[in-house]
Amino acid sequence: MRSFRQKEIIDILERERVINTAATAQQFGVSIETIRRDLDQLEKQGILRKTYGGAELCSKTPVLPAPLESRRAAEHSAKVALALRAAEYVPDNCTVTLDAGSTVQELCRYLREKSGLIVITVDIHSAAELLYQGSGQNKVYMIGGFLTPDGTASGTYAKEFLNSISGVDIFLTSTDGASPEEGLSTDETYINELKRRYIKKAKKRIAMVDHSKFMRKGFYRMCDFSDIDVVITDSQTPPEIIEKLRRMGTVVDVVSVPGT
Repeated sequence: MRSFRQKEIIDILERERVINTAATAQQFGVSIETIRRDLDQLEKQGILRKTYGGAELCSKTPVLPAPLESRRAAEHSAKVALALRAAEYVPDNCTVTLDAGSTVQELCRYLREKSGLIVITVDIHSAAELLYQGSGQNKVYMIGGFLTPDGTASGTYAKEFLNSISGVDIFLTSTDGASPEEGLSTDETYINELKRRYIKKAKKRIAMVDHSKFMRKGFYRMCDFSDIDVVITDSQTPPEIIEKLRRMGTVVDVVSVPGT
């Protein structure tokens, strides 16, 4: 409920630019103290600025996630390097669940060279990559449901499909933001719910996190790094972050990026 309420608060701010604490508390049927805590959290994320009796939207806040094509182009070399290394963790004849995202789409180009895989995805672009010039030796399950503008399925149907699965061998995920202290985070609430379910289902969880993701934080918290078995990142990630993760007990696999 807190995540939903905060997303609604952002929607109100985008429309009206300002928000009144007392009126918002009445609208959501919660206490003023609860709304103040919401505003405190959103202010820490740089989304709004608290004012007397309410808050105003920060004028340069990028509330919505970047378009798909922009994300594909950003840090492309690093994403390819991470995807290539992640594919090495996937043996033939296993069951794999995939997150959505541009890094995962790069990974699919390498997974289609394997055989005997059962691959479960919610992303139409990933499914297309798996099928395009594939060996024909893998099974691809596309989970249905409501499609986001990026072509990712979510909602009741996706959850029901996951509930019918006894378990999977490997979950491979990317992320919108990361920090050693606060873990992995995403920008989409429905996708975030599916990721949490994947984590519970999988025997092994692998996160592909390029260096740029450590410079930002998504709106919704996904999990701690302790919930991930292997973090694959690139050599441009600050050494102090890598060392901090390793001191926390996280296995960090660092890959080199050509040309850097």
